[in-house]
Amino acid sequence: MNASEDKVDKGTTKDSWLARINLLLTMTLAALGFWLNYTTQQQKQAFEAQKLAIENLQSQIAGNRDVREERGSREQLRFQLFDKVTVSLQEGDREHIEAARALVESLLSTRDPAESELRLGLLRALYVRAPAAQREQLAETVKKEEVFRADQQELEQATGKVPSADPGDRTRLNAYRIDIFYCGGAGSAANKGAAEEFFRKLEGKVKQAKVRELAPSINASPGYGVNQSEVRYEGASEGPAADLLVQLLSPQGGPAISRRLVGTTTPWYLSVFACG
Repeated sequence: MNASEDKVDKGTTKDSWLARINLLLTMTLAALGFWLNYTTQQQKQAFEAQKLAIENLQSQIAGNRDVREERGSREQLRFQLFDKVTVSLQEGDREHIEAARALVESLLSTRDPAESELRLGLLRALYVRAPAAQREQLAETVKKEEVFRADQQELEQATGKVPSADPGDRTRLNAYRIDIFYCGGAGSAANKGAAEEFFRKLEGKVKQAKVRELAPSINASPGYGVNQSEVRYEGASEGPAADLLVQLLSPQGGPAISRRLVGTTTPWYLSVFACG
């Protein structure tokens, strides 16, 4: 091998090593780039998760604060209402009694245990102090409120026992207890007839059905205000069963009765209202 060939061979070897080193550096830099990109993504995901956790915590704190503020405002309302009714009882005339009654019926809930107790107690007190001309009507109101409260307590106990059924049963009516309310007051007879017709349509298709009166004083309380026939349900899981109720109870060839999503918590329970 002459000198020129030796130089070529050494040059080729050197170029080969340089190529290998360049390839190795390229692969190392690529791996480093992938690793940096991966760690950046991981850090970004961790940051987003932490940010979401903080936002959820802030939302929870705000929600708890709203709940506390709502409770505080409701307690303040109850105290103020109690004072106003006390004044009305001291006055004892028709106008004061009627005004106090309207406030009690429209502001105190029938669903909150504390407010329900206060509501009934104030109505009883108004009955005792009312002039003779108002007593009969107030006595009837108190009686209906007592019946409604007893039925609600029985309902809470019954719906508190979740049936041992497949979750899919939530889409089927035979898993549900149905209360059919008819609006009392003006049009009571027609509304009751409609409720009884609803009951006949539901016989054998639901776990249990019951016809109940929705007295005017109850309908005036927070959360009701019903003025048309409708189905009330809770959450998306009860939506399919509510749809079945609407289909079953709506008149053939006529407009479908309304459905309304509510925020109460009574598992395996749907309510129907016959009002018009």
